[in-house]
Amino acid sequence: MKLKEAAEIIKRDATNAWIRRVNWRFMDQRIQTEFESVASDKDSLNLLGGLYISRAKDNDPIRKSNLIISQHINSTHIFTGHRLLGISVIDPETKALKIASERNAQLWYSQGPSGDVLVFVGPYQSDAGKIEENEIIIGKYHNPSQITAQRIRKHFSIFLKYCSCTAQHSASSLSNYLYRKYLVFNDFRYKSTYRQKLIVFAERILILALGGAAVWASLYVGGKI
Repeated sequence: MKLKEAAEIIKRDATNAWIRRVNWRFMDQRIQTEFESVASDKDSLNLLGGLYISRAKDNDPIRKSNLIISQHINSTHIFTGHRLLGISVIDPETKALKIASERNAQLWYSQGPSGDVLVFVGPYQSDAGKIEENEIIIGKYHNPSQITAQRIRKHFSIFLKYCSCTAQHSASSLSNYLYRKYLVFNDFRYKSTYRQKLIVFAERILILALGGAAVWASLYVGGKI
């Protein structure tokens, strides 16, 4: 490849990345609309510990820099506040009793320099127990324009379900555990690993089944069954 060709490709991709970063604004407006719709149910929201929204552009030093949305890395976080668990535990730092709580279950949208967007969920962080996974990717998009209102509603639905699955009062449920594993399995970072484990497990089951069938056949032929 010649120098000019390489330079043209980089120029083209830089322009496209800028357009995708600009598109973040419109996606973020759709997120805000859905957040307000969900947050309108105050009674249900209080049981989750409240629900809050935060954006990278609102944090120092980005807020003070006066950069426009295409000039910095964007992110939007939706997260819960504290919910009390109704039990006391020993604080590992002070060695004193405290009321246990859980907090900061998260749904967040994170944009890379090229304008692509990853969507994560994160579990409650609890004083009374720990969830295995730290975060799970539930969506990967090349352009914020692909994240429609319908997809955002789906993200919120997954997040709220994940809250119910990782709350300590619900985390021991088998169905909730399986749902969490379903989300992990569909995270593209883990798909190949889990698929390989599933193949190995299936192979072992098949070997045991064939071995059992061979034993049964030999006993049948020998007239012992």
